[in-house]
Amino acid sequence: MITTAFDLGEEILKKTLPYKLHQDLWNKYDFDPLDLDFQNWTTIKYLNEDGSDFSNEINEIPNNRGGLYLFTIKCDIINSLTIYPVYIGRAQFTENQNLRKRCREYFTKYLRTDERPLITKMLKYWGKELYLSFIEIEENIEIVDLEKKIINSLLLPFNSEIPDIEIRQAVSAFN
Repeated sequence: MITTAFDLGEEILKKTLPYKLHQDLWNKYDFDPLDLDFQNWTTIKYLNEDGSDFSNEINEIPNNRGGLYLFTIKCDIINSLTIYPVYIGRAQFTENQNLRKRCREYFTKYLRTDERPLITKMLKYWGKELYLSFIEIEENIEIVDLEKKIINSLLLPFNSEIPDIEIRQAVSAFN
């Protein structure tokens, strides 16, 4: 509960996220195989209004396909102005994995554990404002390749591992 200006300052500090935007990183990769226009992604509210369970929309995520998914924080005060991308992930389609199952695992596995502290923080601090966008992709190799390119291009705050060593070293030097 926020009772003092100090408490408010502490709360704001806990919820401060870094944002890195560098057009040259995005231009470094060829994204031709897939139209990554965000208008082509399906977006759902990830959790219910109090953040205690999934929203009913979770069942809109296909369970017979793989693809990419993007968690965003969305503040509805000024609608569509405050959509903040925070995490990109992938779900390959295999006998044991699919897009819906992978997206559900974040809430069921990481909310109450220390296994992935950044994901736990994302769910704990922004669960009520968390949205999930996804796009279905046919080929597993393409899913892995595109996720790597997007992680290296956007440098989102809750993606802890940057696959490109050169980019990872540059980001570490300035943190």
